[in-house]
Amino acid sequence: MDALETVKVSSRGQIVIPENVRSELHIKEGTKLIMIKEGDKIIFEREEDFLKRLEAYDERQEWRTLSEKTMEKIWDNKKDDETWSKY
Repeated sequence: MDALETVKVSSRGQIVIPENVRSELHIKEGTKLIMIKEGDKIIFEREEDFLKRLEAYDERQEWRTLSEKTMEKIWDNKKDDETWSKY
């Protein structure tokens, strides 16, 4: 954890990013941030960084990995292995 700050939510749902954090992260007026909700956490990321990560993301590989994990139970089956070993 790089920093620990307390912020207050206004009646309009606004928060202020502390000045030292804005300065360190080069966030100034007009900087676009992406808000990501993960479970009960809120993460803010600079829009340009988020878009770079998104471009680098290989969705096909993620689907392959997910498919392999899902099918592993079916594929790792001794009965089928014994049956197919005859051929």
